[in-house]
Amino acid sequence: MNMNDFNMEEKDIYKLFNDVKIEESEFDPMDEEVTDIEKQKIKKNLKKRIKGQRKFKALKYFSIAAALGLICTIGIGTISPAFAENIPILNSITQKLNDEFGSHGSYAEYSQIVNKPVTSNGITLTINEVIADDSKLVIGYTIKSNKKIQNLETFSLSMFLKVDGKMSGSTGSSAGNYIDDHTYVKSEEIHTDLIKNASKKINIALNVDEISNIKGKWNFAFSASKDQLVKNSVVFKPNIKLDFPNSIAKVDKIVFSPIDTSIFVSGNYKDKEKVKKNMEVNHDDSLMDYDYWVAYDDKGVELIPKGLGGGRGDSNTGIFNIEMQYNKLNKIPKYLTIVPCKITPSAGGSESIDKNGKEVHYTVKSKKPVEISKTIDGVYPIELSQGKMGKITIESIETDKDSTTVKYRVDGKAPYFQAQDLWIKDSSGKEVDYKSYDIRKDDSKPNEFVRQFKKLDPNKKYTIFTNDFSNVEFREDLKFTINLSK
Repeated sequence: MNMNDFNMEEKDIYKLFNDVKIEESEFDPMDEEVTDIEKQKIKKNLKKRIKGQRKFKALKYFSIAAALGLICTIGIGTISPAFAENIPILNSITQKLNDEFGSHGSYAEYSQIVNKPVTSNGITLTINEVIADDSKLVIGYTIKSNKKIQNLETFSLSMFLKVDGKMSGSTGSSAGNYIDDHTYVKSEEIHTDLIKNASKKINIALNVDEISNIKGKWNFAFSASKDQLVKNSVVFKPNIKLDFPNSIAKVDKIVFSPIDTSIFVSGNYKDKEKVKKNMEVNHDDSLMDYDYWVAYDDKGVELIPKGLGGGRGDSNTGIFNIEMQYNKLNKIPKYLTIVPCKITPSAGGSESIDKNGKEVHYTVKSKKPVEISKTIDGVYPIELSQGKMGKITIESIETDKDSTTVKYRVDGKAPYFQAQDLWIKDSSGKEVDYKSYDIRKDDSKPNEFVRQFKKLDPNKKYTIFTNDFSNVEFREDLKFTINLSK
């Protein structure tokens, strides 16, 4: 299966990050090996979640190494043809993939080279590199096969991971790409408490027994040091307490790292029984109300969201922990301004889960925003309203031999957040695939964006779209500031 077969949109990435629930009865504490039956159950659930969704950069999935209430993400996306060249072994896969997706951290500088291949049943899995800090592992790896390989978008190393001999719940995100029919490269970011509690040297074991439905034995044991990345990170502990409608939260720390920026939040539900019932009845599975944070630096420039780094919530105790991630900042601001948001996913439909051995069907709570569109007729500018959030102004659309580039300006409350929601359809209603996910090309012009699509056919009519963000609660009344001073 080519990644283009996944008919999803990048514009739903961040809006769907918080919308996966794992039932308590589905998982026991993962201190023992995961069975084949459990693995098949997770794959089944994941394929259902992928089927019928729009095309987007990252999709949450249930890691079968996950403990109660964990969220896990897996990256899916098409990358430019220029990427589909042989990657020199000394080049950082992690750096290349994150650059393509707009996360321009110093991954190559902090990568520790492993380059260990293991071959089984015609498939070679190579662990190329690893990066570690106090909250996560980033692993770059390559899968090569003597036959065509499929469905690797849903493959994850997290389900096979042991740290210092222990298996634990893990969350994270990843980005991957098919180089050709026989080669897949991926960078996977895995968050687990075992890393936080480990010493500077982390002993990693990966005992992989299945890749793309092929059984085998790909066993790895290697070490990683988190000392270098931790040493070059700056940590603030503001101890800010927040009173949200349904929860009490606290900003525990903010980490400015050479590869990203993370905000760690913990808290508890005010009425855990109400939250538990809401999860069971309405399947409102956000870990914290208003759990998507739009962040601005001291110049008012919006931080680029990297995604929800990880999170867990236990409906029995009412306690949750969340890590929110943004791109690396070149300079630490004097303060951050946060506007909490609540986003109802635009994609709904029916889902099913296994609960106590029985398949339970339910409807996913959703709200589809109103689409706003105009025909592309060669006359510019084209202005598209985005409701109360603001507007997009299309300044030009140009097509060359490889792609079609849309240059546009966004005015409104959260320009980068708004800028993600831009797509094109042909006259039959088919959406044009993105060619690149990196939309902010000039940091000095934070309101100006470039979106690259696959080349438009000059003989076809197209319409350009955005939406009115009516599924977003942008709570400026809950806005708060985090002062960054030691």
